[in-house]
Amino acid sequence: MKKYINKIGAKVFSQQTIKLIKYDLERRYVRSKRKKNVYAYSNKLHLGCGKRIINGWLNVDIENSDYNVDLGAGVLPWADKSFDAVVSQHVIEHLDLRSELFPLMKEIRRVMKKNGELWISCPDILKACESYLNHRMLDLIEDRKTRFPNYNLHGAPPSQFINDLFHQGGKHKNLFDYEILSWLLASTGFSEVERVDEHALLDRFPEFPHRGDDSQSIYVRAIAS
Repeated sequence: MKKYINKIGAKVFSQQTIKLIKYDLERRYVRSKRKKNVYAYSNKLHLGCGKRIINGWLNVDIENSDYNVDLGAGVLPWADKSFDAVVSQHVIEHLDLRSELFPLMKEIRRVMKKNGELWISCPDILKACESYLNHRMLDLIEDRKTRFPNYNLHGAPPSQFINDLFHQGGKHKNLFDYEILSWLLASTGFSEVERVDEHALLDRFPEFPHRGDDSQSIYVRAIAS
């Protein structure tokens, strides 16, 4: 099917549609390989790792990870109470709040030990809105360029950046502020939700690479109740 899409896709579908089809095919393949009670060789889970493979952690993503999982399926393969810590950076915004994220958060709670630590970061609605009102997004654009030097708006006004942040070419489905995150976590079995920053995460787990994304991100820490 992928070869078929590559051969005729450009004549039939837009590039965005081709990317979505390929992604859905990858998700279907990963789901078809899904197992239960998979052995977790680490008690620390890194969800949505991308290319950031952290030594000593079980690094998980849709592909090219220690164990491939479709997080949008809302099912994790490990046994109850497998992990003392879970970290997920800039992943939850890619999931639909009701149909994907709520089931995933309940699964994360299931596979965590009581009093385990959950650390999450994602784009921050409050910071985006403050930048739009006070700086026309120019501060966040400059911040983005420190991490992605080739980033540009291709001639669009600076305010277009807020659309990039909220939608990211159709990849983002839901942004968050502290109120929404607190409600989500409290509704899925977590307590002691506190707003932190990247510095706090790196103090706790210095093996994680520095992202330098505090200016646009919200970081929270919660405890498995």
